[in-house]
Amino acid sequence: MADYLSYELDEKTIDLLTKSIDQEDRDTILQITQKIDEVQLAYFLLISTTEHRSQLIKIIDQNLLEMAFIHIVPELRVEIINILGIRRIAKILAAFNAEDIVAIVKDLDNKDKTSIIKLLPQAIKKSVDELLSYPEESAGRLIHKDIVIAPEYWNVEQLLKFLHHHRKAPKKFYQIFVVNPKLEPVGVVELSDILYAQIDKSIKDIMKTDIKVIKTGIDQEEVASIFQKYSLLSAPVINKEGRIIGAILIEDVVNVIQQETEEDIFKLNRVSKTDVSSSLYRTVVKRLPWLLINLCTATLSSLVIGLFGNTLKQLIELSIIMPMIASIGGNAGLQAVTVTIRAITTKQLTKQNTARLLMKELLTGLISGIILAVVSVMFIILRFHNIKLEILFGISIIITFTIATSAGAMIPIILNSLRIDPAVSSSILICFTTDTLSFLTFLGLATAFLFN
Repeated sequence: MADYLSYELDEKTIDLLTKSIDQEDRDTILQITQKIDEVQLAYFLLISTTEHRSQLIKIIDQNLLEMAFIHIVPELRVEIINILGIRRIAKILAAFNAEDIVAIVKDLDNKDKTSIIKLLPQAIKKSVDELLSYPEESAGRLIHKDIVIAPEYWNVEQLLKFLHHHRKAPKKFYQIFVVNPKLEPVGVVELSDILYAQIDKSIKDIMKTDIKVIKTGIDQEEVASIFQKYSLLSAPVINKEGRIIGAILIEDVVNVIQQETEEDIFKLNRVSKTDVSSSLYRTVVKRLPWLLINLCTATLSSLVIGLFGNTLKQLIELSIIMPMIASIGGNAGLQAVTVTIRAITTKQLTKQNTARLLMKELLTGLISGIILAVVSVMFIILRFHNIKLEILFGISIIITFTIATSAGAMIPIILNSLRIDPAVSSSILICFTTDTLSFLTFLGLATAFLFN
């Protein structure tokens, strides 16, 4: 039997569980799943086939499935809902808090979402409807209602009595938000400060007033940026009137940062997070449009090459060297794209430093192009022994690199200004730009100087 003390689900356990499912060995399946945690179960569901998932979730312990459900990626949740049915899923979600329910149902289609919410207990349903009323990926969707607030005129003794006797106080919390008579947040008290303070000490005297207040409408990426900059554990959320309506916790911000990072990475490569476990049809449907776009851009690049057919016929060495320029130019452009998208995502790119970034990338391309031109020309000398071709290659490298890094920085900025996600389209545009311009530059210079 595998060592279940490891946080990772090891290969031996995966193989044994898969084999047990194939053999319909219910006892072994239950024996294994009783020794793994909800995160490990979610991981196994992610990497297994649709048939294995369907069989496993009908056998495993209901409580384990409930705990694992929040860790399962959105597309797999849809699949599991289809397997178990709306009523059983609603029963599972009824044990969750409103924040977790929203995190799960937000990715479902409207029909399934509405059906599940209707079956929830009325008290939970009301909270879920309120959270869903806020825009997607906004601070409002991250609100935790289960917080402790205290009036600023209380002392430590009054606060402790309240915590001891108030049945609805959260089971787990680290900070207490202090409010004025208008229910506006004016400070925060750490649990450690309460433990060490004298019981007659006023809360107002021990609270920290330097709090960062979050409005419901701001983007979750901006929330993550605020938490990162100020190293926050939590932050109060206010409504339009300035009254506290909940809080955002660091655990939610960590999830946001991870989701946004993964989202950008997958967008850059135009695949989805669940490509590894998606059906063949879904995978083809998601990838094919981008491949068709790439086909169109590659066709346009080939048309540029076609304009110089006679030049290529006269000097076959050009067709050997040409892909080298396009390849290294494309890589230089993608490097600039990655740096610029990161700057946009982390809010490091502003109106004040945009021109500086563009100039920096232009000079980076120019200097890198000169260095690579010198190095690569040495190899061209050894292979072709053609001084004109060597000079042409060196000049083309310098021009291509300068254009590639400049375009790599400029394209995401332009797309972002047009409110188009630069992570989705930038890589396609930069590859098309560098390929086309490198071919145009190299073959155009060859036509002008080698044959005239």
